[in-house]
Amino acid sequence: MGLILRKETADITRYKMNPEYKNLLMAFQALPGIHFIGTNLDKPKSGWNGVLIFLHIEECTQEGLFFLTRCMDRRYWEHGNKWRIELEVGDNEHLNGDRPINYNLFRALQEGDNEQIIIDECKSLFDNMMDHFNHDNFMTHFNMNKEEYHLVDEVAFDRRVKLENLGIS
Repeated sequence: MGLILRKETADITRYKMNPEYKNLLMAFQALPGIHFIGTNLDKPKSGWNGVLIFLHIEECTQEGLFFLTRCMDRRYWEHGNKWRIELEVGDNEHLNGDRPINYNLFRALQEGDNEQIIIDECKSLFDNMMDHFNHDNFMTHFNMNKEEYHLVDEVAFDRRVKLENLGIS
């Protein structure tokens, strides 16, 4: 246990969903320039034909997008052949003035899929992100600054969440 990629926001904590899903969403939010917008992880079979995670990537930095894309690549992640990043354009600029481009992480549901499979894949992606973050040669080679990533102490975070779940703040 130690420092892990995690940034809590109300957009994530308001969801009532599996902890593995929340961990992955908070890890996305911890990457530079990436902002979580929404997801259907809490109900993946709700007419979307798969799992969708909506992200906004700041135009001024692409480091977080590069990091996430590398972690999801089929060469570096065993489930990379099932997940993909898609682009979608809207009509209204983002609040920071960025063009209305959203990135969607999509994983089509396949015959025999169940929630446990999706949970395991989300946990696997989170673990792969941590492996990449802690791979000094990877981070150094691509001039990625670890100080731009949000980190928290995993033990302290888990303790606080457990206390909150018990109604003790």
